[in-house]
Amino acid sequence: MKRQAVWKAGAFLTCIATALLLNLSCSSSPKAFSVSPHTAEEWNALVGQTIPDQQRAVKVRELGLQLIALFDSMKAEVEQLSAQAVALNENYSCTRGEMEGVMARFAEVRDRTLSKYRDVVFAMRSQVNEKEWKKLTD
Repeated sequence: MKRQAVWKAGAFLTCIATALLLNLSCSSSPKAFSVSPHTAEEWNALVGQTIPDQQRAVKVRELGLQLIALFDSMKAEVEQLSAQAVALNENYSCTRGEMEGVMARFAEVRDRTLSKYRDVVFAMRSQVNEKEWKKLTD
């Protein structure tokens, strides 16, 4: 049981660290991003206060919601891969190749998700000016 908790924590922290590092590289001030039931509501309110043009505000809201959904899906996929890694770790007869396969799928999920994240962030940036971007990311 203790090993399972260590594997889950390690995989989840790797995921969070990757997301935070990308977030830090794209924002002006370092802060943690967390998804809560209120995140979408808070995002929509912030966009409404920041972007006066309704058409652009709608696009930016949609892009922000895509980021939230992307974060949720990545978290679910990482938890599933973590469970597979834990199961393999508990199985003494598992092979190195089986464990490498899980690790390769983790890297694939990470790379695919971060590529989507980058694309959404830059699509969002194309909809706002520098002042609006600063307000949205501070």
